[in-house]
Amino acid sequence: MDIGLSSEQLSLRDTVRDILRTECPPDAARQAMSDPERWRTLWKTVVDLGWTELAAPDAGAYGPVELAVVLEECGAALAPIPLLSSVLDSVLTAIAGGAVATLAVHSRGSRLPGAPMTLRGGRLRGRAVAVPNLSRAELIVTLAQSDRKGLSGPEGLVAAVVRCGSASGVTVLTGESTDPAQPVADVEIDAETLAAAPIDVESALAAPLVAAAADLVGVASAALHRSVEHAKIRRQFGTPIGAFQGIKHALADNYVSLERARSLTYAAAARLGDANTAPADAWTAAALAKAAAGDAAANCARTAVQVHGALGQTWEHDVHLYVRHAWQGAAMLGDSRALYHEVGRRFAGAAG
Repeated sequence: MDIGLSSEQLSLRDTVRDILRTECPPDAARQAMSDPERWRTLWKTVVDLGWTELAAPDAGAYGPVELAVVLEECGAALAPIPLLSSVLDSVLTAIAGGAVATLAVHSRGSRLPGAPMTLRGGRLRGRAVAVPNLSRAELIVTLAQSDRKGLSGPEGLVAAVVRCGSASGVTVLTGESTDPAQPVADVEIDAETLAAAPIDVESALAAPLVAAAADLVGVASAALHRSVEHAKIRRQFGTPIGAFQGIKHALADNYVSLERARSLTYAAAARLGDANTAPADAWTAAALAKAAAGDAAANCARTAVQVHGALGQTWEHDVHLYVRHAWQGAAMLGDSRALYHEVGRRFAGAAG
């Protein structure tokens, strides 16, 4: 059994890292907070390089593992682009060509994703909250309950697509975002669908969960790296602060949580790429990966603030950018407690 990345995947990782180092400098996320168009230049580069095509089901030799590699590097660079929200499996072929899409699957008051819409007579209606990159999206993919015979999936679910714009019956309700570089908003929809297809929850959400996990692994890795480097050069009482137990033990704990999340994420990505994996098993692996990655990112970002001390609590320092991205990403598609609870509930139900 192969473990770890292949030489081709490592080469892809290094290439993506080099490109982001040039095209996405450290202040790109900060600029995107005040400049709503800052993401477009980088997005054009991403599309031209074909990174969006990695989510397509016919991506040739590439698949979910390669997509996870790219998303991890984008997370580490805090790239202010809608690549994560455009990972919507095979519902839209237009996404591979660079169309910006987003996934609207959160109902108000629900910590787990589901079907916030209804589809009746070909018309989609409902409201979803915390939709990522909605202000940048051209297309919205959502889950809906349908009573149309022959259209709904095993649970009466369909994946439905609508075009953004008030003229099409889509109303964007903007608000404050924890991470303004990756803005979220609520949406109300009363519109005709562009397309709809039967689907089940596991098949619909497994790929986005793995994508979110990979992005958070990148955030955790970058935050931990900055903490370690600062702990090496910052001296107190004539000694690098990394020598003190309060620092090195916290960083060691962060490293353990990061590697656990990374292992779960790439294992889940490999399961997605295996045609013999049952949808329920793929969802479980993806949910566990997302939960672990959310905790790792939040903990690494929190520790980064502590290691940097007063410096880490200033607006001018970049640490808060990792905190913002980690907090918002950890809540996306279900926070860790909700996901662990749902996995445990399913396991207990199967055992009973």
